[in-house]
Amino acid sequence: MERTLMVSRGTRTHAQAAVILAGGAGERLFPYSKAELPKQFLPLVSNRSMLQETYQRLRKRFPADDIFIVTQDAFVDTVLEQLPAVTGSHILVEPARRDTAGAIALCLAELGRDYDVILFSPADHHIVDSPEWDDALSIALHTAESERRITLFGIVPNYPETGYGYIEYERDDSPVCPVVRFHEKPDRETALRMVRSGRYLWNCGIFAIPSDTGIAAIRRHLPQHAALFELGDRQARSEAFLSLPKVSIDYGLLEREHASLAVVPAFFAWNDLGSWTALERVLNRDENGNYLFGRVKSLKANNSIVFAPKHEVFLYDVSDLLVVCHEQQVLVTNKAASSNMKQWLPELTNGSPS
Repeated sequence: MERTLMVSRGTRTHAQAAVILAGGAGERLFPYSKAELPKQFLPLVSNRSMLQETYQRLRKRFPADDIFIVTQDAFVDTVLEQLPAVTGSHILVEPARRDTAGAIALCLAELGRDYDVILFSPADHHIVDSPEWDDALSIALHTAESERRITLFGIVPNYPETGYGYIEYERDDSPVCPVVRFHEKPDRETALRMVRSGRYLWNCGIFAIPSDTGIAAIRRHLPQHAALFELGDRQARSEAFLSLPKVSIDYGLLEREHASLAVVPAFFAWNDLGSWTALERVLNRDENGNYLFGRVKSLKANNSIVFAPKHEVFLYDVSDLLVVCHEQQVLVTNKAASSNMKQWLPELTNGSPS
């Protein structure tokens, strides 16, 4: 049975809120991350879950009363368990998965009258809490409030990553720059050319949205989603939500809304941990290039990843492997194939053993 957890709050003038997007599936970290417990609720880089890390980082800037989590009904109890300071009134329940455009439209429908600017941040990104993060956050919130523009965080790239989308921008000495266009995930040669040009940023999926600007933009580009703004009854809004198409906020709105966009070129350490190989960029490796977590012993092993918190694993004379042991499941593949896990995993897990 669907839960209705939001309660009415008084109207707040020029107030800012943060929304943590915590409804994703986390399929590319199988078998550690599963549909019933996605990666945002799991510890990957510390003894705290990614959700807990994100909440603590935002808590430095926002009062607890102004931080909200949007997630699936199945994860509400997990959120409440992991974040004792959060009450049910600060959880927005998505009636179904409709990607980020649906989640953000729902949040604007629920919070847009109470808050002038809303920061949206994924729950499963690794960000080093640093002065660079604090500066980027302050600049983005100020720009969104004062200029009424949807303000993105763009990470200044330091290598040609093919797993991220890119933001092309008008580069100058200003801390906030106009957006030219978005680019889908490039091949390596294109990514290298983008990085060398100095005119592109990684699209990290964090942005500050003035409520009025965001609602107007959704009305222009996502009319089905805009129907949520006209429904004051929460039950009617939930039923309308079920009919929405699955579309990302990037594709559905940001790529079509250049005039009202700005981007903050940011230098804080960031990674979306979208695959097992991403761990190599945020955690220490041994002298042979291996990332080994758990009771792992290796001999003549190179450039491999082993994640086995509760298993004993032995590696001998292998290279470029990914080994993940969790409960009664073990995944063994090569690192290169792991980047396409979403494509081949359904066939592997649903097919017959061969």
